[in-house]
Amino acid sequence: WAEIAGLPLCLLTPDMQNRRIIDGMLSVSGSPPKPSLESNSMIVLFTHVRTGHWASVMPAMLADSLGLTSIVRSIPIVEPDITHSIGLVVPHREPTTPITAALVAEARRIAPRLEQNLIMERDPALAALKP
Repeated sequence: WAEIAGLPLCLLTPDMQNRRIIDGMLSVSGSPPKPSLESNSMIVLFTHVRTGHWASVMPAMLADSLGLTSIVRSIPIVEPDITHSIGLVVPHREPTTPITAALVAEARRIAPRLEQNLIMERDPALAALKP
């Protein structure tokens, strides 16, 4: 994280949760964030990174899906490994919109696999015992 602080950064705006996480990690490393550009859109951040003048911190899957180039590459931040619990909150009302119903159904479908992956990451020996 200290290495990241030394780069010309474009980051999310301070009101965004991911930015608060990044700020916390940079502060713990002893290097508070000093971005030269801020936006509330990761797409805008990625567009600026593509100019070759900035670096940013974003989920690897997003960076990969936006298209890496000879100028843009994804470098994993390996230490410390950060995880956060997230939740899906939807209004409880009928009728549910089709898109909301589909999202909830998909979340329920993949939740067991995500839980298993989390267990395996934390303790591979324990994961082997779980049916």
